[in-house]
Amino acid sequence: MRKISVLLLLASLLIFIFPINVSGQSTEPSFDFTCQPYLQNLSQNGITISWSVNKYSTSYVQYGENSNTDHKAFHAVSGMIDAGSGVQKVILSNLKPGTVYFYKVISKEIKTHQAYKVVYGDSLKSKVYSFTTPSKLTESFSFMAFNDLHSKPQFTGDIVKREKGFSFVMLNGDILNDLNKESDIIDCMLGPFSTSFASEIPFYFTRGNHETRGIAARSLSKYIDTPNGEYFYSFNYGNTHFVVLDCGEDKPDDNQYYFGLADYDNYRSQEAVWLAKEVKTPDYINAKFRVVCIHMPVYLNSEGSDAEGYGIKDCSQKFAALLNDAGADILLCGHTHKYSMIKPKKGVNNFPIVMGGAPVGVNNNLDKSTYTIVEVNKNILTATLKKANGDIIDKVELKSKKNNRQTQ
Repeated sequence: MRKISVLLLLASLLIFIFPINVSGQSTEPSFDFTCQPYLQNLSQNGITISWSVNKYSTSYVQYGENSNTDHKAFHAVSGMIDAGSGVQKVILSNLKPGTVYFYKVISKEIKTHQAYKVVYGDSLKSKVYSFTTPSKLTESFSFMAFNDLHSKPQFTGDIVKREKGFSFVMLNGDILNDLNKESDIIDCMLGPFSTSFASEIPFYFTRGNHETRGIAARSLSKYIDTPNGEYFYSFNYGNTHFVVLDCGEDKPDDNQYYFGLADYDNYRSQEAVWLAKEVKTPDYINAKFRVVCIHMPVYLNSEGSDAEGYGIKDCSQKFAALLNDAGADILLCGHTHKYSMIKPKKGVNNFPIVMGGAPVGVNNNLDKSTYTIVEVNKNILTATLKKANGDIIDKVELKSKKNNRQTQ
């Protein structure tokens, strides 16, 4: 009897450790996507395609100018093709400007990876998607900007369906809330966006102050790709030049809730050195429009005397004069959760400021949730601030000042 009891106990333990279903099959999850492909860092000659899988694997992209996708690309470092679980990232380069490309992603599970033995398992294949590269000759396009979603992206799906024909999306800070676990990056941003638009319409990412918080904030860069590998960067889209700035945190570095792990004053100073060089580049000087994206508003004489306003004040002191002097055309931001369209004021903000609204409120109240549509049509730029239901809050129209600019 004792032997039977011991055997039953062992059997129970084995079932607990290695569960089986009624058919006798192991319930270990099958090899699968945890996030569908999403596009970033689009240029006239390249793009970054990322996705995520749940098991150790190696991955590649098939792409081409038709649905046959007869070209292959993978990512390798120091001669080693990537192998691992989680996010997969492949950069396509040497693309043609102004061209439609088709692609699909493939991941092959690696069951055993030893020095002299590799055993492959199943393969995953996405459906075929497409994207279009811009050209220097592109003079008419539009993009959409979201801010302060705070891990509540659900309502954006309806907006994306309603607002058609946009070329890319600007995620302008605090899209995520506190990053206490890495899965939040997929569950609250990349997963929903890849389903609604990002498999075919790329996004650019602006880091907000909430995206610096939590242990997983240090893993965010694995999922985000920018031209220079930093959270502050620039890019061209057609006749327009974009500058993306990183505001850092909103309180002083010695605030008790940063627990001695913050160095944003120094970081913003380094960023200002970069910005001073950036506004003297030919791409910036020669653009018909210069669009600046930052999560916090930036303008001279910002008070910011309280702890919550410290980040705005520091950003303003380090960035505003540079942007004023360099002839920035418009600034897109958020952070305050109070939407508004701020008119230019000479010597303070020489450019209009579009401030997006708050996240989804109690009982999914969308009254203060907003998005911005920016349309460029040759020499005219129009920025329209809208409520979540599509109602227009305000708009501003700008004419290109390129012919009136002084050589810097």
